[in-house]
Amino acid sequence: MNVLTAPITPLFIRYSFLSVLGMLAISSAGVVDGYFVGNFVGSRGLAAINIVMPLFSLLFGIALCLGIGGSVMSGKLLALKDKEQASVMLTKTILSLGVIAFLICGLFYFFMAPILSKMGANEAILPNALVYFQTMISFIPFLMIGIALDHFARVDNRPGLAFAGLAVSAGVNIVLDWLFVAKLGWGLYGAALATGLSFVALMGVVLPHFLFKRGNLHFIWPKTRTQSSFKAAINGASEFINETSVGITTLIFNLAMLRYFDVDGVAAFSVITYWLWIGQMGMFGICDALAPLVSKNYGARQYERIRSFVGLGIVSVLGIGGVMIISLLMAPEALARIFLRPDASDALEIALEFSHFIWPVFLFNGTTLVISATFTALQRPRQSTFIAILRSLFLPALFIFMLPLFVGPWGVFLALPLAEIFTFALALGLLKRLSLSLKP
Repeated sequence: MNVLTAPITPLFIRYSFLSVLGMLAISSAGVVDGYFVGNFVGSRGLAAINIVMPLFSLLFGIALCLGIGGSVMSGKLLALKDKEQASVMLTKTILSLGVIAFLICGLFYFFMAPILSKMGANEAILPNALVYFQTMISFIPFLMIGIALDHFARVDNRPGLAFAGLAVSAGVNIVLDWLFVAKLGWGLYGAALATGLSFVALMGVVLPHFLFKRGNLHFIWPKTRTQSSFKAAINGASEFINETSVGITTLIFNLAMLRYFDVDGVAAFSVITYWLWIGQMGMFGICDALAPLVSKNYGARQYERIRSFVGLGIVSVLGIGGVMIISLLMAPEALARIFLRPDASDALEIALEFSHFIWPVFLFNGTTLVISATFTALQRPRQSTFIAILRSLFLPALFIFMLPLFVGPWGVFLALPLAEIFTFALALGLLKRLSLSLKP
C-alpha cells in the first residue's frame, strides 16, 4: 500500500495492527519473565530485576533515540526518492549504535557492583541483581541494533517483517524462560540468558533484509558528507528521554519504596511496572506506526492526511487505555498474583493499594505519547523533548519527593497520575498550535 495515496483508515490499521502486536509480544515476554521469576525465584528476584531496569532503560532509550530518529529521516528521504541517502542514514545509525553499545556495556561491566549499590541494591538484593545484569550485559548490543533495524524495516514498507522480528524474539524468550527457569531451575541466570538470546533472535530475523538488499534500504558506505547520525539523535531525543526518564523515575521510585516499604515495596512496584508496561507497549505500538506514516506524508506535504493519522492514533490509544483501566479495576488481585507467590502477602498488599491510585494514568498517557511521537515524526524535537521531560522525569520526580511530605508514604502512589494529567494538558496546547501551523 502506498503511504501517500492509500486510503487512510485501512493503511493505519495495517501499520498499527502489526506494530501493536509486535509491542504486545515484547510486553508479553516481559510479563512471562516476571511470572517465572516471581513464582520460581520469589519477590527478591522481582526486586532485583526492578533495580536493574533503569540501566536497561538507558540502553533501550539510546536505541530508540537513534533508531526512531534515523528511520524518520530515512523515511523522509525515501519520500523524496533519494534511496541512496536514506540507506546512508541507515548505515550511520547502525554503526553509531554499535560503537555506543560497546563502550557503555564495557563501562557497566567493570563498575557493575558500585553502580547497582548506588541504585539502591542493598545486601538483600545486590547478589541477585549482579547475577541478572552480568548475564544480560553481553547481549545488549543485539537488542540495541535489533530495535533500530526493526524501525527501519517499517520505514522500508516492511511492517510485517518488523512484527515478525518482535514476535520471534518474544516467542524465544517465553520458551527459554520455561526451560531455563521452570524446568532447569537456573533462577535469575536462566531468566537473563533467555532474554539475552531473544535479543539475538530479533536481530537475526530483521538483519538479512538489509544485508541482502531486499528493499529500498541497505547498507552503503557514505561517499560524500551527508546528514549525520547526530542529527538523527537530536530528532529522536524525545524517545530517548521518554525511555531513560522512565528508568530514572523507576530508580527514584525504587529508592522511595525501599525507604518506606523495604524490599517488599520494590517487589510491589515491579508488579505495578508490569501493568504499566503492558498498556504503554500497546500505545508505543500506535506511536511507532505513526512515525513512517506521518514522516513520509510530511515529506510530500500531505497535511490533511497527517491530521487524520494523528486523530486515528489518539482514538486507538484511548481504546487501549480503556481496556487497561477495566482490567485493573475489575481484577487487581488476580493480576498481582500472576507475579507473586502465595507467601508474598506483604508485597501483594502494597501492590493492591498502589492499584487504587495508578489507573488514571491510562486516561492520559496514550494521547500524550501520540502527540510527542507526532512532533518527532515532523522533525520538531524541541516540542517532543519538552513533553518527554515533563512527563517522564521532571513532574514524576517532583511529585515523588513532595507528596509524601504532605500526605505520608502513600503519596508516592499519586506521583505518576498527577504527572500524566499536567503533561496531558500542556501537550494538548502544543498540538493545537501545531494544527494551526500545518496548512497546505
